[in-house]
Amino acid sequence: MTRWLWLILLLLGIGFKANALNAVLSHSIFYMSAADSHTPYAEVYWQIEPESIVFKELSAGQFTGRIKTEVRLLSDTGVVASDRYILQTDPFPNVQAAQRQSIIELHRYKLPAGKILVQLYLSDLADPANTLSLTDSFTVEKMADKPMYSTIQMLDTSYTSVINSVFSKNNRQQIPLSANFLDKWRHTLHFYMELYNTTHLTKEDTPLIQTTYISKKERSSPIYDLKQTDTIRRGDVRPLLGSFDVSKLPTGNYYINAVLQSKDKQRLAEKSSFFQVVNELPEDTISNANMADSNFEKLNFVDLSTTFVGKFTLKQVMAILVMIRPIASAIERDAIDNFEVRPDDNYMRYFVYNFWKERNPKDPKKAWDAYTDKIKEVNKMFRGELYPGYQTDRGQVYLRYGKPNDIITVNNEQGVLPYEIWVYNALPEQSLGGLFLFYRPADYVSGYRLLHSNVRGELRNPSWRNYLYTVSGSSSGNTNARAEQYFSGNK
Repeated sequence: MTRWLWLILLLLGIGFKANALNAVLSHSIFYMSAADSHTPYAEVYWQIEPESIVFKELSAGQFTGRIKTEVRLLSDTGVVASDRYILQTDPFPNVQAAQRQSIIELHRYKLPAGKILVQLYLSDLADPANTLSLTDSFTVEKMADKPMYSTIQMLDTSYTSVINSVFSKNNRQQIPLSANFLDKWRHTLHFYMELYNTTHLTKEDTPLIQTTYISKKERSSPIYDLKQTDTIRRGDVRPLLGSFDVSKLPTGNYYINAVLQSKDKQRLAEKSSFFQVVNELPEDTISNANMADSNFEKLNFVDLSTTFVGKFTLKQVMAILVMIRPIASAIERDAIDNFEVRPDDNYMRYFVYNFWKERNPKDPKKAWDAYTDKIKEVNKMFRGELYPGYQTDRGQVYLRYGKPNDIITVNNEQGVLPYEIWVYNALPEQSLGGLFLFYRPADYVSGYRLLHSNVRGELRNPSWRNYLYTVSGSSSGNTNARAEQYFSGNK
């Protein structure tokens, strides 16, 4: 097995065993210019691990693999593009040589704007039981009437060539990375993108300034001085090719970002792409590096199919991300929010595994199991509300801080909406404890919303009285309310 793809398969949680098809699937979105419009199209590509194919001697001294391939792209209205064919690998004089080849497929499909699901089915004709099914999902944006970037596509190989092939682009051969992953043998990040819709900009906007850089979080500050600034000419479609030396980056998650600005620094367009690095650097090199962002986490590369996350469906993984958000750190919440906008099955599974690995390095499943017990508990406690208990305000506070020391429930105060006060005598965020005020708005049949809290980092609403003391023309205040005893003054 090629060492690069072997690491990819481990990273993405795809279990490997001999004679079991293995592959990684990815995509990039570009726009084709025609008649004053730009039609979106996707490059869908995948790399197959050659050692997972059964090679047969189809002719004297020539060993070849044959893979039945079916690709389907679906929108909300049904199938928008599809392909069915037999992939035949290059012939080699023996199996060992055949297993060292690189097998990459790329197809381009015109697509409508909206959500797209890619389904890839592979079947080894030499072994009908040797099959693989992969999916990918993304959103195709409509071309805006302003400058816009394509996907930032990361490249495996790029060189000048007039040979015509599926990888031909702008008189070059450009073979994309099928997974945005750089192992310890790959020290340069090559990338390609396109910039659209700059012809309508005025001379006052030029010269256009493009900045590309590497960051730890999406669109945050550059790290390790990995930043490039160029001037860009106006044009309908501007192809942009570049590279970064990433040999200094320690193992971790990163983003490559592109920002287009006018001459007066007005931001016109931006784009980011996620990638991962495995790099065995000495600790002192890491600690002494000049970093603008120090939030570097250690990653554990494991076969996720053998862990507790391997059994979950995509829908279940997305639900788990919602479940763990109440106890996530600020950085983790940002990642979860990004997954909501751009869901990626493999990376989401990897995130969930490392989330619990961080909390219990020896037994992440034990930490997850303990948390699921809490989820079941809040679902029972707040069953009457419109959402699962873990999605309600009370449920999320309960998950975050545990059972309160006291709960004061008030349903019948004159001129006051029903409410609850949760009292915590001690909290990690503040030694004096804290209070939470939940209320039931007039349009709620059951359940409560968080109205105010004095806990650091939680909702702080100085105007909470304006919401609580509002019932069908009643007075706007009630000094005898129990809430006043706990939230006196501006507390």
